[in-house]
Amino acid sequence: MKKIILIISTFVAFYYCFRFGYIWTAYGHGGQLLGIPFAFIMLIATAIFFIAKTKTVKDKAFIFSIVYFLTLSAFSVTIEFIRATMKNYFDFLYLNPGGYVDKIFLVWLIAGIIVLFLLFRQIKTSQTTENN
Repeated sequence: MKKIILIISTFVAFYYCFRFGYIWTAYGHGGQLLGIPFAFIMLIATAIFFIAKTKTVKDKAFIFSIVYFLTLSAFSVTIEFIRATMKNYFDFLYLNPGGYVDKIFLVWLIAGIIVLFLLFRQIKTSQTTENN
């Protein structure tokens, strides 16, 4: 099941970042800057999962991939929601003193790092318990 989830997540990441409008235009929340690296990091993490020999490396690659995918997807969905619901979304996200797009990204990034840290710590704890 993990293999299927990673393959689908990787395809979604590539589909998302290679949408015509995200590559060839200066799309507001980083089509060029966020989308392409997002997809390639996702591809690398998925490849590590498939190449890894040990269960620990596979587990860490899977967890990293899923948390990474969900974090950046949540950021993108948040921006899309704001764009769909706010009449003056451009000013809110980009023009108001500093705009809020960077702050929204930072919040999602910190949330993803915290979740990743907690899950990696849980793996380490469970391995220590199994070895004793």
